[in-house]
Amino acid sequence: MRKGAHLIIGILAFCGYAFLLDLLRETTRELFLVGLFAVITGSLMPDILEAPTSWRHRGLFHSRRVLKCMVGTFGITAAACVLPSSLIPHTFLIYGLSCFALGYLFHLLADATTKRGLPE
Repeated sequence: MRKGAHLIIGILAFCGYAFLLDLLRETTRELFLVGLFAVITGSLMPDILEAPTSWRHRGLFHSRRVLKCMVGTFGITAAACVLPSSLIPHTFLIYGLSCFALGYLFHLLADATTKRGLPE
C-alpha cells in the first residue's frame, strides 16, 4: 500500500477515536494536535523501519506478532485516556502513545488486506 493511503486510513481512524474520546472526556486543542502528530508517525513507522523498496519489507515490524502488541498497547492506553486527568499523571504521553499505536495498528490492518498479507 502507498504512503498516502496509510496516512488517510490512520487519520480517519484518529478522527473517529478523537471524536469518541471527546464525547467521554473533553479534550483540548493541544491534546488533539499531539494525537494527530502521533497517529501520522504511527501510520508511517512500519515503512520507516522496513522500507517498501527493500527485500526485507514485511518482516518483524509488519508481522502479526507486532499487530497483537499494538492491539494491546492501544487497548490499555485508550482505556487509561478515559480516566479523569487527576488519575493520569502524564495525559499527553498516554494519549500520544495510544494514537501512535492506533496509527501503527491501522497500517498493519491495511497491509493485511493485500495479497501478500502479514507474516507470522
